[in-house]
Amino acid sequence: MVWRTAKIGRLIVTIAFSIAILLSALGLPDTANGSQNSAQNSPGGYVKYTLILANNTLINGNFVNTYNPMSPLGIAYDPSNGYIYVANYGSGTVSVIDGANNTVIATIPVGQGPEGIAYNPSNGYIYVANWGSGTVSVIDGTTVIANITVGSGPECIAYDPSNGYIYVTDSGSGTVSIIYTGVSTNSSSTSLVTTSTTTSTSTSTSVSTNSTSISSVTPPATSTTPTSTKPTPSAVPTWAVAVIVVVAVLIVALLMIKRRKP
Repeated sequence: MVWRTAKIGRLIVTIAFSIAILLSALGLPDTANGSQNSAQNSPGGYVKYTLILANNTLINGNFVNTYNPMSPLGIAYDPSNGYIYVANYGSGTVSVIDGANNTVIATIPVGQGPEGIAYNPSNGYIYVANWGSGTVSVIDGTTVIANITVGSGPECIAYDPSNGYIYVTDSGSGTVSIIYTGVSTNSSSTSLVTTSTTTSTSTSTSVSTNSTSISSVTPPATSTTPTSTKPTPSAVPTWAVAVIVVVAVLIVALLMIKRRKP
């Protein structure tokens, strides 16, 4: 009788553990790195909330969620509206978070593989570097108003308040695209100058500027493919993981029942 009770207990533990794995595979935040509060505050702060972009769920503390194909990378803050913009490399979108309540209020389709993102206070626009499309998307609030063609594989992006330029690193072409934004906010045209850096045999470095390289603003739907390759993150389908877990639980249960003594 004691042996049978212990066997049933182990079976229950196994099933409970399998259910936990199944919940994790379905993307539910059941794993935590420990709750955090002000008593654990470090000089730099602490994680008060975790926002899951895939289902717009806000959780207290620092939680680790299962991988999802959105793959958020770049992030920027717009002080004019209090929104936080997150570039999702895997889904080709930008999530807009309202800082007042920490919820996703919009998901904006941009180019392929968005990475770097920056806010331009001179015109209030958000600039997003789309690695896979070779473009920079310009966002006004929650709307893409333009796509600017740049070099191959744009990744990082930064704004210089001293001259109003947006600087974009083009990893595929080895260049830096310099976007001139000193135009009226009602204008649909944006100038672009691309510079390439070459190193001579001496220790000096020369920078050549293609002053005649002026890119026109293309419609938001236009995208180009860079010459370099970069894999898009992929994930095992959650249904496949769920099936594997259920089958494993059934096998374990059958083996335990078969080995039970009469």
